[in-house]
Amino acid sequence: MEEKKVRTFEEIMEGFDRIEKMQEENAKGFAELRELQKRNEEKRDKELLELKEYVYAVNSSIEGMKKNSGDVAEDYFFNSLNATKTLGGVNFDFVERNWKSSIPLENGKTLDGEYDITLINKDSMGIVEVKFKVHRKDVENLVKKQVETFKRLFPVYANYKFYLGIGGMSFNKQAEDEAKKLGVGILKLNGDAVEINDKNLKVY
Repeated sequence: MEEKKVRTFEEIMEGFDRIEKMQEENAKGFAELRELQKRNEEKRDKELLELKEYVYAVNSSIEGMKKNSGDVAEDYFFNSLNATKTLGGVNFDFVERNWKSSIPLENGKTLDGEYDITLINKDSMGIVEVKFKVHRKDVENLVKKQVETFKRLFPVYANYKFYLGIGGMSFNKQAEDEAKKLGVGILKLNGDAVEINDKNLKVY
């Protein structure tokens, strides 16, 4: 029969010391791990913030370029229409820019409207909306919303005949098809010249 080895007090205490040392080393390891994780999270957050700021700056730059290009296009369209004072074979007396107005509504909100180019004679009104790139929804909004809003904002013209046009640096194919379908004039830039397709304008 094997004789049991009896541990001395000193050996037992050494065992406890080793356990405590291991616990301290583990605690130190966990602390270092948490610190590394914290640094990684801070680095990640910083990189995400920098990326967010970069994307915002790029988007702002793009929007600025779009606005500038849209303003240039609007200048060309206005100058062309002002030179001929015609749209869809209709002669107008005046061509104006950037008409805007706002009226209060009963629900406490306001009805707002801004119109890039307007053409006026004694019984007809032309409205031309200018976009950087024209989409189908822009054409639909012009026909379904802009005219009615204009009549409410400027009631003196409510009984006028309305002719509509939409201009842009480029056109989505669906937008061009929708404009032709709804009888809306199409204004395009071709180099330094303005091309206007307004043969089948509808009266609104």
